Amino acid sequence: MPITVADLTAHAQLGLRVVWADEQAAARPWSWVHSSDLADPTPFLGEGDALLTTGTQWSSDDEIEPWVARLAAAGVPGIGFGTEVIRDGTPDALVAACERHGIALLEVPYRTPFIAVTRAVADADARERYARVRWTLETQRALALAALRPEGVAAVLAELARRIEAPVALVSLVEAESAHGEAPETVAEAARRMLTAGRRAARTVDGWSLQTVGAPGSLAGVLAVGPMSPDDDAVRAVVTSVVAMAGLAPREAPRSEGGDARERLERLRTQLARLLAESDPAPLRPAEQDGETGAELLATLRVHDAGTGEELEATLTAWLQEDAVAEAAALRLGIHRHTVRARVRRAGDVLDRDLSSFAARAELWAVLHAHGRL
Repeated sequence: MPITVADLTAHAQLGLRVVWADEQAAARPWSWVHSSDLADPTPFLGEGDALLTTGTQWSSDDEIEPWVARLAAAGVPGIGFGTEVIRDGTPDALVAACERHGIALLEVPYRTPFIAVTRAVADADARERYARVRWTLETQRALALAALRPEGVAAVLAELARRIEAPVALVSLVEAESAHGEAPETVAEAARRMLTAGRRAARTVDGWSLQTVGAPGSLAGVLAVGPMSPDDDAVRAVVTSVVAMAGLAPREAPRSEGGDARERLERLRTQLARLLAESDPAPLRPAEQDGETGAELLATLRVHDAGTGEELEATLTAWLQEDAVAEAAALRLGIHRHTVRARVRRAGDVLDRDLSSFAARAELWAVLHAHGRL
């Protein structure tokens, strides 16, 4: 979440004081902080941008009300007034205008440079972004491991529901497999209409996000995800990865309620043949073959490192240990982050893998983990 008034005032070293902020104004997020003494800074502000000022733009207090009104119309959530530059204390007219327009007002002491406030907001934003990237990678890793369990799709759905703290269902024309709560009938019916249409599609119904799984003409179902908080890029990236997994994973054949054992066996054979024909064969490879492929990948890296001294294996290991964050891997290895990025690109070329994709990173992580490197 972006920083709020409470977060900023918690930075004791900044010495900020809340002059006015009701509960609603205090809860509004500050996406960024600019400083300006322009008579009209709104052309340079975006929604959620707060503003720091010393008030040199006002020749009289009568100019304060229209100035604040323009900021309110631009979506500014807060104002920081720098004291002891032009005047001592915060103007009463500014306090009244901020209260009238619902904009939080902070007093910035003379000893605190505006850049320090901006840096506090930037640092909070960077921490939040890193936390979301880390959460995404950890969640995608957990989902990839869940896909390897005997329960297959059911395990993936359960893991997704747990991670995003929302109900999840995979709806087909005849059933709905759910985790963390059932999908409402209106949602299930909408999903079945999407399947009947036979086209890839996405829509929202009663707060649920629906997305078809599989290729046009052979849709495997619709992934329905209940209301989420937060609903951001990180969560959407995870849901997209589950759509890809569910599209590749073979589904368990439904149990027959009638007929003798021979008929049920024949139906099972027919369904299995269809699933094998439609599904990705990778999950059906013998474990020995996967082990050989992993050994070959490691051997390729080690032969390359022995011949060039580039240490690609060690770099990839540190990179994956740090959730594919080059800066963190560089600190672990004691090298420059650009060197890490260059080695990762080189490793992708050597292994013929696109390591910017989650699937390739998951494969490499599994190989290194299986061989005791992670």
